[in-house]
Amino acid sequence: MAGEHLVIIDDDPDIRDALTMILESAGYRVTCCATGPEGLAAIRGNPPDLVILDIMLASPSEGFHVAHELRQDEVLGRIPIIMISAVGATMGMDYAKELGPDYAAAEKFLDKPLTAATVLRAVEETLGKLSGPQGR
Repeated sequence: MAGEHLVIIDDDPDIRDALTMILESAGYRVTCCATGPEGLAAIRGNPPDLVILDIMLASPSEGFHVAHELRQDEVLGRIPIIMISAVGATMGMDYAKELGPDYAAAEKFLDKPLTAATVLRAVEETLGKLSGPQGR
């Protein structure tokens, strides 16, 4: 299931480049953004099939704010989000256990450093939710 459009929002150009190479080689179309506002504008201009969103952008919680803003939108709120961060590994936090509408408005949470296999598996699983009987 390739060819879907993904938006990556991460302030680290190396992460954006690595994710782009991984995902484009798997057949996905990728749009990269360095800031929350840039990402929101890109998503509103051309809604993607999935968003990969870093938590720590200009502020330590900007990614959560971006996800919350997307979830408040009737149309954009249906776009699945995979949140990524190095915070869990460095601070000993396990965001994945806390996922839910009251905490992080995301389908998945991945700790950095990321591997290609982990990213591709998470994207495929998350996009699979949309075409399954329990689609959002």
